[in-house]
Amino acid sequence: MHIVVIKENECEAPSACNYICYNVCPQVRKGLKETVYKRENGKAAINEELCIACGICVKRCPFEAIRVINLPDETGKELVFQYGINSFRTYNIASPMEGRIVALIGRNGIGKTTNIKLISGELKPNFGEFDKEHTEKEIIQRFRGKDVQPYLEKIYSGRLKISKKPQEFRLEGKVKDIVKSNRFGLIDKDLLNKEDASLLSGGEGQLVRIAQTLDEEADVYIFDEPMNFLDISQRLRVSRTIKEKLKGKTVVVAEHDLLAVDYMADFVQVLYGSDSNYGIVSHVMPTRSGINNYIYGYLPDENVRFRSYQINMKKESSSQSIDVSFSWPDFNIKLGSFVLNVKAGSLPKGEIIGAIGENGIGKTTFLKGLAGLVETDIGRLDFGIRISYKPQIIERGDMIVSDVFSSIDKNFENNEVFQDMIRKLELNRVLNKNIKNLSGGELQKVAIVSSLMRDADLYVLDEPSANLDVEDRLSVIDIFNAFIKSRQKSAIVVDHDLVFIDSIASRIIFFDGKPRVQGIVNGIMKKEDAINELLRDSGVTIRRDTETGRPRINTPGSRLDVEQKESGKLFD
Repeated sequence: MHIVVIKENECEAPSACNYICYNVCPQVRKGLKETVYKRENGKAAINEELCIACGICVKRCPFEAIRVINLPDETGKELVFQYGINSFRTYNIASPMEGRIVALIGRNGIGKTTNIKLISGELKPNFGEFDKEHTEKEIIQRFRGKDVQPYLEKIYSGRLKISKKPQEFRLEGKVKDIVKSNRFGLIDKDLLNKEDASLLSGGEGQLVRIAQTLDEEADVYIFDEPMNFLDISQRLRVSRTIKEKLKGKTVVVAEHDLLAVDYMADFVQVLYGSDSNYGIVSHVMPTRSGINNYIYGYLPDENVRFRSYQINMKKESSSQSIDVSFSWPDFNIKLGSFVLNVKAGSLPKGEIIGAIGENGIGKTTFLKGLAGLVETDIGRLDFGIRISYKPQIIERGDMIVSDVFSSIDKNFENNEVFQDMIRKLELNRVLNKNIKNLSGGELQKVAIVSSLMRDADLYVLDEPSANLDVEDRLSVIDIFNAFIKSRQKSAIVVDHDLVFIDSIASRIIFFDGKPRVQGIVNGIMKKEDAINELLRDSGVTIRRDTETGRPRINTPGSRLDVEQKESGKLFD
Protein backbone atom coordinates (compact mmCIF):
# COMPACT_ATOMS: atom_id res chain seq x y z
CA MET A 1 0.00 0.00 0.00
CA HIS A 2 1.19 3.53 -0.68
CA ILE A 3 -0.10 7.06 -0.20
CA VAL A 4 0.56 10.24 -2.15
CA VAL A 5 0.94 13.64 -0.49
CA ILE A 6 1.18 16.88 -2.46
CA LYS A 7 2.04 20.03 -0.54
CA GLU A 8 -0.36 22.57 -2.01
CA ASN A 9 1.63 25.55 -0.74
CA GLU A 10 4.75 24.20 -2.48
CA CYS A 11 3.11 23.15 -5.76
CA GLU A 12 3.55 25.90 -8.38
CA ALA A 13 1.52 24.25 -11.14
CA PRO A 14 0.69 25.25 -13.74
CA SER A 15 2.40 28.66 -13.95
CA ALA A 16 5.93 27.51 -13.15
CA CYS A 17 6.06 23.92 -14.43
CA ASN A 18 3.17 23.21 -16.83
CA TYR A 19 2.24 20.04 -14.87
CA ILE A 20 5.53 18.20 -15.30
CA CYS A 21 4.13 15.46 -13.02
CA TYR A 22 1.44 14.79 -15.65
CA ASN A 23 3.89 14.77 -18.53
CA VAL A 24 6.32 12.26 -16.96
CA CYS A 25 3.76 9.85 -15.44
CA PRO A 26 3.99 6.33 -17.03
CA GLN A 27 0.31 5.72 -16.30
CA VAL A 28 -0.70 8.87 -18.18
CA ARG A 29 1.48 7.78 -21.10
CA LYS A 30 -0.34 4.44 -21.11
CA GLY A 31 -3.58 6.31 -21.59
CA LEU A 32 -4.74 6.55 -17.94
CA LYS A 33 -4.84 10.32 -18.10
CA GLU A 34 -6.91 10.59 -14.92
CA THR A 35 -3.88 9.35 -12.88
CA VAL A 36 -2.68 12.97 -12.66
CA TYR A 37 -5.26 15.72 -12.90
CA LYS A 38 -5.92 19.38 -12.15
CA ARG A 39 -7.80 20.44 -9.03
CA GLU A 40 -10.32 23.25 -9.02
CA ASN A 41 -7.64 25.65 -7.75
CA GLY A 42 -5.25 24.68 -10.55
CA LYS A 43 -2.87 22.65 -8.38
CA ALA A 44 -1.87 19.13 -9.36
CA ALA A 45 -3.50 16.02 -7.86
CA ILE A 46 -2.74 12.30 -8.17
CA ASN A 47 -5.22 9.42 -8.07
CA GLU A 48 -3.68 7.14 -5.45
CA GLU A 49 -5.50 4.03 -6.73
CA LEU A 50 -4.05 4.44 -10.24
CA CYS A 51 -0.58 5.56 -9.09
CA ILE A 52 2.02 2.76 -9.30
CA ALA A 53 4.48 4.50 -6.93
CA CYS A 54 7.26 4.63 -9.53
CA GLY A 55 8.61 7.84 -7.96
CA ILE A 56 9.33 9.60 -11.27
CA CYS A 57 7.10 12.58 -10.46
CA VAL A 58 8.74 12.87 -7.03
CA LYS A 59 12.18 13.20 -8.61
CA ARG A 60 11.08 15.48 -11.44
CA CYS A 61 8.94 17.92 -9.46
CA PRO A 62 11.06 21.12 -9.39
CA PHE A 63 9.46 22.22 -6.12
CA GLU A 64 9.79 18.91 -4.21
CA ALA A 65 6.07 19.13 -3.54
CA ILE A 66 5.23 15.43 -4.07
CA ARG A 67 5.72 12.56 -1.62
CA VAL A 68 4.98 8.90 -2.40
CA ILE A 69 5.17 6.84 0.79
CA ASN A 70 4.88 3.07 1.21
CA LEU A 71 2.83 1.84 4.17
CA PRO A 72 2.09 -1.63 5.56
CA ASP A 73 -1.15 -2.93 4.00
CA GLU A 74 -2.87 -3.34 7.36
CA THR A 75 -2.48 0.36 8.17
CA GLY A 76 -5.08 1.34 5.58
CA LYS A 77 -7.84 -0.48 7.49
CA GLU A 78 -7.58 2.06 10.31
CA LEU A 79 -7.66 5.32 8.34
CA VAL A 80 -9.64 7.73 10.54
CA PHE A 81 -9.25 11.19 9.05
CA GLN A 82 -7.83 12.84 5.92
CA TYR A 83 -7.88 16.58 5.27
CA GLY A 84 -8.36 16.34 1.51
CA ILE A 85 -6.91 15.08 -1.78
CA ASN A 86 -3.27 13.98 -1.40
CA SER A 87 -3.11 15.54 2.05
CA PHE A 88 -2.18 14.62 5.61
CA ARG A 89 -4.06 11.69 7.16
CA THR A 90 -4.14 9.98 10.53
CA TYR A 91 -4.58 6.28 11.22
CA ASN A 92 -6.21 5.06 14.45
CA ILE A 93 -7.39 7.60 17.00
CA ALA A 94 -6.45 8.89 20.45
CA SER A 95 -8.37 7.03 23.16
CA PRO A 96 -9.31 9.04 26.28
CA MET A 97 -9.81 6.87 29.37
CA GLU A 98 -12.44 7.72 31.96
CA GLY A 99 -10.87 8.99 35.17
CA ARG A 100 -7.34 8.73 33.78
CA ILE A 101 -4.66 10.96 32.24
CA VAL A 102 -3.55 9.87 28.76
CA ALA A 103 -0.56 11.60 27.13
CA LEU A 104 0.11 11.83 23.39
CA ILE A 105 3.80 11.92 22.46
CA GLY A 106 5.47 12.10 19.06
CA ARG A 107 7.10 14.37 16.51
CA ASN A 108 5.72 17.70 15.38
CA GLY A 109 3.40 17.41 12.40
CA ILE A 110 2.49 13.82 13.19
CA GLY A 111 -1.17 14.37 14.12
CA LYS A 112 -1.34 15.12 17.84
CA THR A 113 -3.37 18.30 17.36
CA THR A 114 -5.54 16.60 14.71
CA ASN A 115 -6.35 13.83 17.19
CA ILE A 116 -7.15 16.39 19.88
CA LYS A 117 -9.61 18.01 17.49
CA LEU A 118 -11.15 14.59 16.77
CA ILE A 119 -11.71 13.69 20.42
CA SER A 120 -12.99 17.18 21.29
CA GLY A 121 -15.58 17.05 18.52
CA GLU A 122 -14.02 19.93 16.57
CA LEU A 123 -13.32 17.50 13.73
CA LYS A 124 -15.29 14.37 12.89
CA PRO A 125 -13.73 11.22 11.43
CA ASN A 126 -14.20 10.95 7.66
CA PHE A 127 -12.29 7.67 7.20
CA GLY A 128 -10.55 9.11 4.16
CA GLU A 129 -13.87 9.89 2.46
CA PHE A 130 -13.35 13.65 2.71
CA ASP A 131 -15.95 14.38 0.03
CA LYS A 132 -18.67 12.67 2.07
CA GLU A 133 -20.37 13.79 5.27
CA HIS A 134 -20.73 11.00 7.83
CA THR A 135 -23.48 11.02 10.43
CA GLU A 136 -22.57 10.64 14.09
CA LYS A 137 -24.40 7.31 14.10
CA GLU A 138 -22.26 6.07 11.20
CA ILE A 139 -19.08 7.23 12.92
CA ILE A 140 -19.95 5.42 16.16
CA GLN A 141 -20.81 2.29 14.19
CA ARG A 142 -17.39 2.34 12.50
CA PHE A 143 -15.71 2.32 15.93
CA ARG A 144 -17.87 -0.52 17.25
CA GLY A 145 -15.94 -2.71 19.69
CA LYS A 146 -13.07 -0.23 20.10
CA ASP A 147 -12.16 1.49 23.37
CA VAL A 148 -13.01 4.93 21.99
CA GLN A 149 -16.61 4.06 21.00
CA PRO A 150 -18.31 4.82 24.39
CA TYR A 151 -16.39 8.10 24.62
CA LEU A 152 -17.51 9.25 21.16
CA GLU A 153 -21.11 8.28 21.95
CA LYS A 154 -21.04 10.57 24.98
CA ILE A 155 -19.36 13.42 23.06
CA TYR A 156 -21.85 13.34 20.21
CA SER A 157 -24.84 13.06 22.56
CA GLY A 158 -23.67 16.11 24.53
CA ARG A 159 -23.16 14.17 27.76
CA LEU A 160 -19.57 15.29 28.19
CA LYS A 161 -18.45 18.86 28.83
CA ILE A 162 -14.95 19.58 27.53
CA SER A 163 -12.48 22.21 28.72
CA LYS A 164 -9.60 22.61 26.30
CA LYS A 165 -6.32 24.53 26.20
CA PRO A 166 -5.29 24.77 22.55
CA GLN A 167 -1.68 24.86 21.40
CA GLU A 168 -2.06 28.39 20.01
CA PHE A 169 -4.26 31.03 21.60
CA ARG A 170 -4.73 34.76 21.99
CA LEU A 171 -5.61 36.54 25.23
CA GLU A 172 -7.40 39.87 25.49
CA GLY A 173 -8.78 41.93 28.37
CA LYS A 174 -8.03 41.84 32.09
CA VAL A 175 -6.58 38.65 33.56
CA LYS A 176 -9.26 38.75 36.29
CA ASP A 177 -11.93 38.58 33.62
CA ILE A 178 -10.23 35.60 31.94
CA VAL A 179 -9.46 33.63 35.09
CA LYS A 180 -12.52 34.23 37.20
CA SER A 181 -11.91 31.91 40.14
CA ASN A 182 -8.28 30.70 39.90
CA ARG A 183 -9.67 27.82 41.95
CA PHE A 184 -6.41 25.90 42.17
CA GLY A 185 -4.23 28.96 42.86
CA LEU A 186 -2.08 28.39 39.79
CA ILE A 187 -1.36 32.08 39.20
CA ASP A 188 -0.25 34.63 41.81
CA LYS A 189 -1.87 37.95 42.70
CA ASP A 190 0.53 40.04 40.64
CA LEU A 191 -0.35 38.15 37.48
CA LEU A 192 -4.05 38.04 38.37
CA ASN A 193 -4.09 41.85 38.60
CA LYS A 194 -2.57 42.47 35.16
CA GLU A 195 -4.79 44.84 33.22
CA ASP A 196 -3.92 43.83 29.65
CA ALA A 197 -3.53 40.11 28.97
CA SER A 198 -2.34 40.78 25.43
CA LEU A 199 0.92 42.19 26.87
CA LEU A 200 1.79 39.13 28.96
CA SER A 201 5.01 37.21 28.36
CA GLY A 202 4.79 33.76 26.78
CA GLY A 203 5.08 32.02 30.16
CA GLU A 204 2.54 34.30 31.84
CA GLY A 205 0.07 33.84 28.99
CA GLN A 206 0.47 30.07 29.12
CA LEU A 207 -0.25 30.01 32.87
CA VAL A 208 -3.32 32.19 32.43
CA ARG A 209 -4.69 29.96 29.65
CA ILE A 210 -4.07 26.81 31.71
CA ALA A 211 -5.74 28.40 34.75
CA GLN A 212 -8.70 29.40 32.56
CA THR A 213 -9.02 25.78 31.36
CA LEU A 214 -8.86 24.48 34.93
CA ASP A 215 -11.43 27.06 36.06
CA GLU A 216 -14.17 25.30 34.12
CA GLU A 217 -16.01 22.44 35.79
CA ALA A 218 -15.85 19.82 33.06
CA ASP A 219 -15.85 16.07 32.49
CA VAL A 220 -12.92 16.10 30.06
CA TYR A 221 -9.81 18.32 30.17
CA ILE A 222 -7.54 18.57 27.13
CA PHE A 223 -4.15 20.32 27.12
CA ASP A 224 -2.21 20.80 23.87
CA GLU A 225 1.47 21.49 24.71
CA PRO A 226 0.88 23.18 28.09
CA MET A 227 4.59 23.41 29.01
CA ASN A 228 5.64 25.78 26.21
CA PHE A 229 7.31 28.96 27.61
CA LEU A 230 7.03 27.79 31.25
CA ASP A 231 10.12 27.61 33.42
CA ILE A 232 11.07 24.41 35.23
CA SER A 233 9.40 25.38 38.51
CA GLN A 234 6.19 26.32 36.69
CA ARG A 235 6.24 23.03 34.77
CA LEU A 236 6.49 21.08 38.00
CA ARG A 237 3.64 23.09 39.52
CA VAL A 238 1.38 22.70 36.49
CA SER A 239 2.14 18.97 36.28
CA ARG A 240 1.30 18.48 39.94
CA THR A 241 -1.90 20.53 39.63
CA ILE A 242 -3.15 18.49 36.67
CA LYS A 243 -2.18 15.21 38.32
CA GLU A 244 -3.68 15.92 41.74
CA LYS A 245 -6.55 18.37 41.17
CA LEU A 246 -8.01 16.58 38.14
CA LYS A 247 -7.91 13.16 39.75
CA GLY A 248 -10.96 11.19 38.64
CA LYS A 249 -11.45 13.33 35.53
CA THR A 250 -10.77 12.29 31.95
CA VAL A 251 -7.62 14.12 30.81
CA VAL A 252 -5.64 14.15 27.54
CA VAL A 253 -2.27 15.93 27.29
CA ALA A 254 -0.12 16.36 24.17
CA GLU A 255 3.39 17.30 25.28
CA HIS A 256 7.12 17.04 24.37
CA ASP A 257 8.50 17.45 27.92
CA LEU A 258 9.01 13.78 28.85
CA LEU A 259 9.68 14.59 32.52
CA ALA A 260 6.27 16.27 32.79
CA VAL A 261 4.53 13.50 30.83
CA ASP A 262 6.11 10.82 33.00
CA TYR A 263 4.92 12.57 36.16
CA MET A 264 1.39 13.46 35.03
CA ALA A 265 0.17 10.62 32.87
CA ASP A 266 -1.26 7.22 33.72
CA PHE A 267 -1.02 6.02 30.13
CA VAL A 268 0.70 7.03 26.88
CA GLN A 269 -0.09 6.77 23.18
CA VAL A 270 2.83 7.15 20.78
CA LEU A 271 2.23 8.85 17.42
CA TYR A 272 4.62 7.96 14.63
CA GLY A 273 4.77 8.08 10.84
CA SER A 274 6.06 10.80 8.51
CA ASP A 275 5.67 14.36 9.72
CA SER A 276 3.29 16.49 7.64
CA ASN A 277 2.41 13.39 5.58
CA TYR A 278 0.70 10.85 7.84
CA GLY A 279 0.53 9.77 11.47
CA ILE A 280 -0.37 6.52 13.21
CA VAL A 281 -1.64 6.35 16.80
CA SER A 282 -0.38 3.42 18.86
CA HIS A 283 -2.32 1.38 21.37
CA VAL A 284 -2.54 2.71 24.92
CA MET A 285 0.50 1.78 27.05
CA PRO A 286 1.49 2.34 30.70
CA THR A 287 3.46 5.58 30.93
CA ARG A 288 6.94 4.29 31.75
CA SER A 289 6.96 1.54 29.11
CA GLY A 290 5.30 3.85 26.57
CA ILE A 291 7.98 6.54 26.96
CA ASN A 292 10.79 3.97 26.92
CA ASN A 293 9.32 2.35 23.79
CA TYR A 294 9.25 5.79 22.17
CA ILE A 295 12.91 6.31 23.10
CA TYR A 296 13.80 2.89 21.67
CA GLY A 297 11.79 3.54 18.49
CA TYR A 298 10.06 0.16 18.78
CA LEU A 299 6.56 -0.87 19.91
CA PRO A 300 6.87 -4.53 20.98
CA ASP A 301 3.13 -5.17 21.42
CA GLU A 302 2.50 -4.07 17.83
CA ASN A 303 5.82 -5.35 16.45
CA VAL A 304 6.46 -1.98 14.82
CA ARG A 305 9.88 -0.33 14.47
CA PHE A 306 9.12 3.28 13.59
CA ARG A 307 12.66 4.68 13.95
CA SER A 308 15.99 3.16 12.92
CA TYR A 309 17.85 4.49 15.95
CA GLN A 310 17.39 4.80 19.71
CA ILE A 311 17.20 8.24 21.33
CA ASN A 312 20.23 8.57 23.59
CA MET A 313 19.27 10.21 26.90
CA LYS A 314 22.90 10.49 27.85
CA LYS A 315 24.10 12.11 31.05
CA GLU A 316 26.73 14.65 30.03
CA SER A 317 29.90 14.26 32.12
CA SER A 318 30.93 16.92 34.62
CA SER A 319 34.57 17.07 33.55
CA GLN A 320 35.89 20.64 33.41
CA SER A 321 38.30 21.93 30.78
CA ILE A 322 41.56 23.40 32.08
CA ASP A 323 41.59 25.95 29.25
CA VAL A 324 39.60 29.06 30.14
CA SER A 325 37.95 31.15 27.44
CA PHE A 326 37.35 34.21 29.61
CA SER A 327 36.56 35.18 33.21
CA TRP A 328 34.17 37.77 34.59
CA PRO A 329 34.41 39.74 37.86
CA ASP A 330 31.72 40.36 40.46
CA PHE A 331 29.14 42.75 39.00
CA ASN A 332 25.57 43.98 39.52
CA ILE A 333 22.95 45.11 37.02
CA LYS A 334 19.96 47.27 37.90
CA LEU A 335 17.06 47.45 35.45
CA GLY A 336 14.17 49.44 36.89
CA SER A 337 13.19 47.77 40.15
CA PHE A 338 15.03 44.54 39.27
CA VAL A 339 18.59 43.87 40.52
CA LEU A 340 20.92 41.09 39.38
CA ASN A 341 23.89 40.20 41.62
CA VAL A 342 26.61 38.15 39.92
CA LYS A 343 29.67 36.57 41.54
CA ALA A 344 32.88 36.09 39.59
CA GLY A 345 33.25 33.09 37.33
CA SER A 346 34.90 31.78 34.19
CA LEU A 347 33.89 29.86 31.08
CA PRO A 348 36.02 26.95 29.90
CA LYS A 349 36.76 26.08 26.29
CA GLY A 350 34.97 23.10 24.77
CA GLU A 351 32.35 22.90 27.51
CA ILE A 352 28.62 23.59 27.44
CA ILE A 353 27.28 25.27 30.57
CA GLY A 354 23.56 25.13 31.33
CA ALA A 355 21.58 27.97 32.90
CA ILE A 356 18.41 27.32 34.88
CA GLY A 357 16.04 29.32 37.04
CA GLU A 358 12.57 30.81 37.08
CA ASN A 359 11.27 33.20 34.44
CA GLY A 360 12.08 36.82 35.33
CA ILE A 361 15.08 35.85 37.46
CA GLY A 362 17.76 37.48 35.25
CA LYS A 363 19.08 34.81 32.86
CA THR A 364 18.77 36.95 29.74
CA THR A 365 19.99 40.03 31.66
CA PHE A 366 23.11 38.09 32.67
CA LEU A 367 23.81 37.18 29.04
CA LYS A 368 23.35 40.80 27.96
CA GLY A 369 25.74 41.87 30.72
CA LEU A 370 28.44 39.49 29.46
CA ALA A 371 27.89 40.77 25.93
CA GLY A 372 28.26 44.40 27.01
CA LEU A 373 24.72 45.23 25.91
CA VAL A 374 23.65 46.65 29.29
CA GLU A 375 25.40 48.82 31.87
CA THR A 376 26.71 47.18 35.07
CA ASP A 377 27.86 48.79 38.30
CA ILE A 378 31.45 48.56 36.99
CA GLY A 379 30.60 49.84 33.51
CA ARG A 380 29.94 47.96 30.29
CA LEU A 381 31.87 44.69 30.25
CA ASP A 382 34.27 44.09 27.39
CA PHE A 383 36.13 40.79 27.29
CA GLY A 384 37.31 41.21 23.73
CA ILE A 385 35.31 38.19 22.62
CA ARG A 386 32.76 37.63 19.88
CA ILE A 387 29.36 36.34 20.98
CA SER A 388 26.78 34.56 18.83
CA TYR A 389 23.40 34.77 20.54
CA LYS A 390 20.19 32.94 19.63
CA PRO A 391 17.47 34.92 21.40
CA GLN A 392 14.46 33.50 23.18
CA ILE A 393 12.06 35.37 20.89
CA ILE A 394 12.96 34.94 17.22
CA GLU A 395 11.97 37.65 14.79
CA ARG A 396 10.19 36.58 11.60
CA GLY A 397 11.64 38.48 8.69
CA ASP A 398 10.57 38.45 5.04
CA MET A 399 13.44 36.40 3.66
CA ILE A 400 14.08 32.99 2.07
CA VAL A 401 15.82 30.51 4.41
CA SER A 402 18.74 29.83 2.04
CA ASP A 403 19.28 33.60 1.74
CA VAL A 404 19.38 33.87 5.53
CA PHE A 405 22.16 31.29 5.65
CA SER A 406 23.99 32.90 2.70
CA SER A 407 23.94 36.28 4.42
CA ILE A 408 25.93 34.72 7.28
CA ASP A 409 28.19 32.38 5.30
CA LYS A 410 28.25 32.73 1.50
CA ASN A 411 29.84 29.28 1.19
CA PHE A 412 27.47 27.40 3.51
CA GLU A 413 26.42 25.10 0.64
CA ASN A 414 30.02 23.84 0.39
CA ASN A 415 30.59 23.59 4.12
CA GLU A 416 30.25 19.92 5.18
CA VAL A 417 29.68 20.81 8.85
CA PHE A 418 26.76 23.14 8.15
CA GLN A 419 25.33 20.85 5.47
CA ASP A 420 25.35 18.01 8.01
CA MET A 421 23.46 20.23 10.49
CA ILE A 422 20.89 21.13 7.84
CA ARG A 423 20.43 17.47 6.93
CA LYS A 424 20.09 16.23 10.51
CA LEU A 425 17.53 18.92 11.33
CA GLU A 426 15.70 18.30 8.03
CA LEU A 427 16.05 21.94 7.02
CA ASN A 428 16.84 21.03 3.41
CA ARG A 429 13.05 20.79 2.96
CA VAL A 430 12.56 24.47 3.86
CA LEU A 431 15.58 26.10 2.19
CA ASN A 432 13.32 27.68 -0.44
CA LYS A 433 10.63 28.74 2.03
CA ASN A 434 10.10 32.23 3.39
CA ILE A 435 10.95 32.67 7.07
CA LYS A 436 7.51 34.14 7.74
CA ASN A 437 5.86 30.89 6.55
CA LEU A 438 7.85 28.50 8.77
CA SER A 439 6.35 26.59 11.67
CA GLY A 440 7.59 27.39 15.18
CA GLY A 441 9.86 24.33 15.18
CA GLU A 442 11.30 25.09 11.74
CA LEU A 443 11.98 28.70 12.74
CA GLN A 444 13.75 27.53 15.91
CA LYS A 445 16.01 25.16 13.96
CA VAL A 446 16.89 27.85 11.40
CA ALA A 447 17.81 30.21 14.26
CA ILE A 448 20.02 27.58 15.94
CA VAL A 449 21.92 26.78 12.73
CA SER A 450 22.25 30.50 11.94
CA SER A 451 23.83 31.14 15.35
CA LEU A 452 26.39 28.35 14.80
CA MET A 453 27.29 29.70 11.35
CA ARG A 454 28.57 32.91 12.93
CA ASP A 455 32.27 32.97 13.81
CA ALA A 456 32.36 33.55 17.58
CA ASP A 457 34.16 32.68 20.81
CA LEU A 458 31.01 32.25 22.90
CA TYR A 459 27.80 30.65 21.64
CA VAL A 460 24.64 31.28 23.61
CA LEU A 461 21.32 29.52 22.97
CA ASP A 462 18.34 30.99 24.84
CA GLU A 463 15.56 28.35 25.12
CA PRO A 464 16.54 26.27 22.07
CA SER A 465 14.12 23.43 22.92
CA ALA A 466 11.02 25.63 22.56
CA ASN A 467 8.73 24.32 19.79
CA LEU A 468 11.03 21.38 19.08
CA ASP A 469 9.86 17.78 19.39
CA VAL A 470 11.85 15.17 21.32
CA GLU A 471 13.76 13.91 18.29
CA ASP A 472 14.77 17.39 17.13
CA ARG A 473 15.95 18.13 20.67
CA LEU A 474 18.17 15.07 20.46
CA SER A 475 19.60 16.27 17.14
CA VAL A 476 20.31 19.74 18.57
CA ILE A 477 22.13 18.15 21.54
CA ASP A 478 24.35 16.04 19.27
CA ILE A 479 25.01 18.88 16.80
CA PHE A 480 25.80 21.48 19.46
CA ASN A 481 28.01 19.13 21.50
CA ALA A 482 30.07 18.13 18.47
CA PHE A 483 30.41 21.73 17.28
CA ILE A 484 31.50 23.23 20.63
CA LYS A 485 33.92 20.44 21.54
CA SER A 486 35.55 20.06 18.12
CA ARG A 487 36.16 23.80 17.84
CA GLN A 488 36.99 24.32 21.52
CA LYS A 489 34.49 27.16 21.88
CA SER A 490 32.58 28.26 25.00
CA ALA A 491 28.82 27.86 25.26
CA ILE A 492 25.88 28.68 27.52
CA VAL A 493 22.46 27.08 27.05
CA VAL A 494 19.42 28.52 28.82
CA ASP A 495 16.48 26.13 28.84
CA HIS A 496 13.50 24.92 30.87
CA ASP A 497 13.41 21.28 29.73
CA LEU A 498 15.26 19.48 32.51
CA VAL A 499 15.83 16.37 30.36
CA PHE A 500 17.35 18.57 27.64
CA ILE A 501 19.61 20.46 30.07
CA ASP A 502 20.67 17.22 31.75
CA SER A 503 21.69 15.80 28.37
CA ILE A 504 23.52 18.82 26.93
CA ALA A 505 25.26 20.51 29.89
CA SER A 506 28.21 19.31 31.98
CA ARG A 507 27.75 22.00 34.66
CA ILE A 508 25.07 24.57 35.41
CA ILE A 509 24.63 28.21 36.47
CA PHE A 510 21.70 28.36 38.89
CA PHE A 511 19.78 31.65 39.16
CA ASP A 512 18.35 32.11 42.65
CA GLY A 513 16.31 35.00 44.08
CA LYS A 514 12.82 36.40 43.53
CA PRO A 515 11.42 36.85 40.01
CA ARG A 516 11.18 40.45 38.80
CA VAL A 517 12.80 41.64 42.06
CA GLN A 518 16.27 40.12 42.50
CA GLY A 519 18.41 37.54 40.74
CA ILE A 520 21.48 35.95 42.33
CA VAL A 521 24.26 34.09 40.49
CA ASN A 522 26.77 32.24 42.66
CA GLY A 523 28.97 30.96 39.85
CA ILE A 524 29.01 27.68 37.94
CA MET A 525 27.95 24.61 39.95
CA LYS A 526 28.04 20.86 39.58
CA LYS A 527 24.94 19.74 37.72
CA GLU A 528 23.52 17.73 40.61
CA ASP A 529 24.04 20.62 43.07
CA ALA A 530 22.37 23.16 40.77
CA ILE A 531 19.30 20.98 40.14
CA ASN A 532 19.10 20.22 43.87
CA GLU A 533 18.93 23.98 44.49
CA LEU A 534 16.21 24.30 41.87
CA LEU A 535 14.14 21.55 43.52
CA ARG A 536 14.74 22.86 47.04
CA ASP A 537 11.25 24.30 47.61
CA SER A 538 9.34 22.22 45.04
CA GLY A 539 8.61 19.16 47.17
CA VAL A 540 9.78 17.05 44.22
CA THR A 541 12.59 14.49 43.94
CA ILE A 542 14.01 13.08 40.72
CA ARG A 543 15.73 9.78 39.98
CA ARG A 544 17.06 8.21 36.79
CA ASP A 545 15.25 5.50 34.86
CA THR A 546 17.15 2.24 35.22
CA GLU A 547 16.80 1.38 31.51
CA THR A 548 17.23 4.67 29.63
CA GLY A 549 18.93 6.94 32.19
CA ARG A 550 16.30 9.64 31.66
CA PRO A 551 15.26 11.73 34.70
CA ARG A 552 11.96 10.68 36.32
CA ILE A 553 9.98 12.37 39.09
CA ASN A 554 9.38 10.14 42.11
CA THR A 555 5.86 9.51 43.33
CA PRO A 556 5.35 11.76 46.39
CA GLY A 557 5.66 9.69 49.58
CA SER A 558 7.26 6.73 47.81
CA ARG A 559 10.28 4.99 49.30
CA LEU A 560 12.69 6.67 46.87
CA ASP A 561 11.06 10.07 47.42
CA VAL A 562 11.45 9.76 51.20
CA GLU A 563 15.00 8.43 51.01
CA GLN A 564 16.18 11.20 48.66
CA LYS A 565 14.59 13.91 50.80
CA GLU A 566 16.23 12.50 53.93
CA SER A 567 19.64 12.35 52.21
CA GLY A 568 19.25 15.83 50.70
CA LYS A 569 19.83 14.46 47.19
CA LEU A 570 16.68 15.70 45.49
CA PHE A 571 18.22 14.94 42.10
CA ASP A 572 20.14 11.68 42.10
